[in-house]
Amino acid sequence: MSVLWDRRTGYIIGGDPMRKILILLALVSILTGCVTMAKEHESYSWTKHRIIAHAAGGIKGKDYTNSEEAFINSYNNGYKLIEVDLSLTSDGKLVARHGWNEPYGQDFNADSKALTYKEFMGLPYYKEYTPMDLNKVLNLLKEHPEVYILLDGKVSSAEDTEELYEKVGEAIEEIDEAIIHRLIPQMYYKEDLDIIRSYGFHDVMYIVGREQYSGKSIAAFCIENDIKAVGLSWIRASETLIEVLSKHGIVSYIYTINDPAEMYSYFEIGVHGFYTDYIMPDEIEDTH
Repeated sequence: MSVLWDRRTGYIIGGDPMRKILILLALVSILTGCVTMAKEHESYSWTKHRIIAHAAGGIKGKDYTNSEEAFINSYNNGYKLIEVDLSLTSDGKLVARHGWNEPYGQDFNADSKALTYKEFMGLPYYKEYTPMDLNKVLNLLKEHPEVYILLDGKVSSAEDTEELYEKVGEAIEEIDEAIIHRLIPQMYYKEDLDIIRSYGFHDVMYIVGREQYSGKSIAAFCIENDIKAVGLSWIRASETLIEVLSKHGIVSYIYTINDPAEMYSYFEIGVHGFYTDYIMPDEIEDTH
């Protein structure tokens, strides 16, 4: 006798009892897997981590390298949130770089003019640290499943964001959804949000400061668009603003702080976390 499932009642009807049991176990397994996946991808679960490695993290006193070695060093030091800057080369490739107007240890005359992809990839930072393109960044994310990467696109307008995320979208087309959930775009303009979410991203870090704002206007925008994390420069981190955000369940991350004592002073006004080059997560997260 064949085994049937009655959609109306939800019962399995007919068939061998043992076969019914096996089908039930299979259904339980599927449902359990769905629940587990949902928990793994819970929106903004990454904000349980308070410390973000800025520009892939400092390494041997050098910052802003966004290099492979810096990323691995940050991972080995316990960072679960690692920020990586993204810039376009002159021939339209996405690479991990903090813009083009500073050399950051690469041997070229920085004047805001982008290098070609080949030029960039052939210039180690400080003659020892390996430059990365976006594909390398994505491979590191695959290799380190407990890490989240915050993408800091170096843009100056929503039009720049559209151009940059078109390239990001192409790069992630064949990437597993579970990995994409661990990419957290940073956005600077309200217009960025629709662009970023059109490529399948949900969680974002809204970096405040390039547009006029008040605590109420930020909170209203974040609530309307399910944004639960905001990044602020230390200059903008007033107690009043932090209080308004916290009241609405929006966590704040301050950049860039390299002094634990300064971090604790911000904790006292309700700041949630920090971008840093050198402070280890266990220096802060184990005690706060």
